[in-house]
Amino acid sequence: MKHERWALSEFLLELYENARTLAPASFQQTTLASLKRFVGFDFAAWGGGSAPDRQVTDVVVLNQSVGLFREWMEVAHCDQYCDLALRRLNHTVLFDDLARFRHSFAYNEHWRRFDARNMVATIMAEPLDGYVSFIGLCNTDIRERFTEEHRETKQLLMPHLSAALRLNRETQLLLEAEPAEGLAIVNRAGWVLASRSPFAALMRAEWGATAHRMPHAVLPQQPMTRHWRGRAVQIRMQPLGEYYLVRVAPRTPLDRMTEREQQVAERFACGLSYKEVARELGIAPGTVRNHLAHIYDKLGVSTKLELVRLLSG
Repeated sequence: MKHERWALSEFLLELYENARTLAPASFQQTTLASLKRFVGFDFAAWGGGSAPDRQVTDVVVLNQSVGLFREWMEVAHCDQYCDLALRRLNHTVLFDDLARFRHSFAYNEHWRRFDARNMVATIMAEPLDGYVSFIGLCNTDIRERFTEEHRETKQLLMPHLSAALRLNRETQLLLEAEPAEGLAIVNRAGWVLASRSPFAALMRAEWGATAHRMPHAVLPQQPMTRHWRGRAVQIRMQPLGEYYLVRVAPRTPLDRMTEREQQVAERFACGLSYKEVARELGIAPGTVRNHLAHIYDKLGVSTKLELVRLLSG
C-alpha cells in the first residue's frame, strides 16, 4: 500500500511537470502510456467532442488507429455504452456494467472489429457548454476484464488528468503569446479548448458574442496554416499536433492598404521624395502621387507628419 501511494504521488508530479513542458498531443500520448502503471491496457484514446450530437471532434490514440472514432460515428446513436457513460457523466464505467452489451449491435459491428473486448472509460463535463472530454482504456483479450479496483483508480485520476490537460493548453498559450494578440487552442471542429485575453473580446468584436466555437467558414479544410480577415479582426491558424493554434489581432487602418500602397507609404514616411519612391519601385512619380492620395484617404490623415506617426505605432 505504501509503495502504491508513492507511485501515485510520483505519477501526479510527473503529470503536472509534463503539462508544463510538453506540447498538447505529446502530453496526452505520454500520459496515456504512463497510466499503464496503474491500469493495464492494450490501447487507449483521449479526446473530446460535442455531447448532444455525439461528434468526436478531437482525439489522441495510443496503439490504435484514429479510425476507431471516425468509424464509431456509424453506431454512435445506438451505442448503449455511450448512453451509460453520458448518464453517469464524470463517473467511470465498464463494458461489464451492461449485462448484454457484448450482444449489442454497437459492440459487434464496431468495438469488436477494433479488438476492444473490454473497456473502462470516463466522460467528463468541461467548462465549455456542450463540450465533453473522455478517456477510454481497452483490452483486446475478452478474459482481461477491468476490475472495481481499476475503476476506482481511474476515477481517482480523472479530475487530475482533465485539469492537467487544461493547464497544458493554457501553458502552451503563455509560451506563444505576443502583446495585444488574442491566442487560443482549438480542435479541428472549431471548439475553443483554451484561450488567452484578449481572444474573447476580439471574437465579440467580430461576431457579437463570445465564441466557444470558431465559425466553420474560418476553419482550414485541411490541417494547414490559414490566414483569414474579417471586418474587425485578422486570424492566423496553424497546426499544433492534433489541434490548431489560433492568433487573433484587431484590424488596423494599415490593413486596408494594398501591398503596393504599403510599399509607397513606408518609403515616403522614411523621407524619400516622390521621385525617389518611384525610382525604387520602378513606377512613375505620378503613380506615387495617386497612391499617396488613396493612402491619405484610407487612413484618414492629411499630412506627411500624421502618416509618419500612424506608421510608427
